Amino acid sequence: MSEKDYNFDKQMIEQLSYVTPPEEEVRKTNPWSKPIGFITWGFILTTMHLNFLYLQYILPVIGVILIFLGFRSLRNENKYFKVAWLLSILKLSLHLGDLVWISTPLNIMDYPKFAIGSVMFPFQIALFLVFRAALKETSKKADRLMESDPLLWATLWTIAAYLIALSPLSNSWLIFIPMLVCYIFIVRSLYSIGDELDDTGYVLTNAPVKISNQTFGWTYFLIAFTVVIICSIFSNHLKLQSQEYFHPETTEARQHLLDLEFPAEALRYLSNEDVTMLSEAVNVESFSKLLMFDAKRIEHEERYGNNIQITHTYEPGKKNMDATTVYIELPKNVVYAMQYFTWNGGRPIWQDGILISGETAADDKQIISSGLFYSKRDVEYTADFPRLVCDRMTQQSMFGTYYPVLITGALSYPLGSEDQGGYVLYRYTVKVDSDIYDTYNIFSYVHLLSPLHIPYTRTEDLILSGAYTFEDMLQQHQTKYESLRKPD
Repeated sequence: MSEKDYNFDKQMIEQLSYVTPPEEEVRKTNPWSKPIGFITWGFILTTMHLNFLYLQYILPVIGVILIFLGFRSLRNENKYFKVAWLLSILKLSLHLGDLVWISTPLNIMDYPKFAIGSVMFPFQIALFLVFRAALKETSKKADRLMESDPLLWATLWTIAAYLIALSPLSNSWLIFIPMLVCYIFIVRSLYSIGDELDDTGYVLTNAPVKISNQTFGWTYFLIAFTVVIICSIFSNHLKLQSQEYFHPETTEARQHLLDLEFPAEALRYLSNEDVTMLSEAVNVESFSKLLMFDAKRIEHEERYGNNIQITHTYEPGKKNMDATTVYIELPKNVVYAMQYFTWNGGRPIWQDGILISGETAADDKQIISSGLFYSKRDVEYTADFPRLVCDRMTQQSMFGTYYPVLITGALSYPLGSEDQGGYVLYRYTVKVDSDIYDTYNIFSYVHLLSPLHIPYTRTEDLILSGAYTFEDMLQQHQTKYESLRKPD
């Protein structure tokens, strides 16, 4: 290069040094506000909980993605940003573990929540403090002091929130409102850090990446969604220990029950031991009803002069169940009740639940036997209920606390099975002074259509907590039995 050309280039450089480029161009080469904005929104979404439409699970997933993407862009700026980036990777992994936890039976295990919270608490504090150190190091390089210190306040706010959660003040609005105001102030201050760093003129060179932000975000989101789906499928499809079913021989005791009009289809699943216990039966009575899980509601309008009366009836859809309650009366006010049900359409494979109530004050109520049955490839099978208990429960009502004896259970059938059904045989003594009495039974059934239910909860526990209502009693069979009147 000649000296003339060299002098010309030098003059051009000196002249251009006084030219201020457009703000948009500055932000392209000095985009502090974007990664800081990602990190700030990530902290917001991982601490904010909206308990509807699954947002309490979707928003934190987006939040950990944004935190990672923000620190990924800054990881080469200084050693503290590098550490923060590594912590954000750990946070991604921990969040996947948390999704596994809440979508499996681990969610209902009796584990030390305080201990787990005590581990996650210092992790969050460490992330705030490392981020704070990274920003201070950046301010030193820019030869400018930070106007505010929101991460210190965020650390103090997190400590305060943790201590309040352990105290009796955790549900107090007097504490919640000032904590919310402080939270908003901290978030606004944190979000303004990006603009402050942009104004310093300190140039940020984004760390090179092989995967774009959009690609990484969607990939992680799909991985998280897949984890939840897989865990839900394995958790809500209850496994059965099945054995081939063989029809029993007709004994004298069986014939006695058949003569008393015990339903033959239900009787064939009782063992010889069960039938022997029922051999002293003095009366048998059964009641049946079709339970409908996708009933078609039909409206009827009738006119009486100027008045209009509207009524509704229901027609079966494709998912129905035949429910039969059999009462077997024995001497001395002893009653055996058999709840028998068979599916007629539908796919009961995702942790269906049952509740059997009736004579809830009977102290001696107990399950005698139970079982599930189905067919597959023209072979009949039987199996035990995955979960079935008879116990005294604690329930709350508008009249106070009471303690009924209830039978609850959960069941699933193998994929591709047909002719599904089951039964529960139980006994109790009706506590009355006379041998003439009434007794009753209520059979409630909850049918789950999909495995996606988070957090994981046992269906029978949801029934007991009132999560399901049985309007129009389409999924409920209520029966009443009057004892056989003894001759004088």
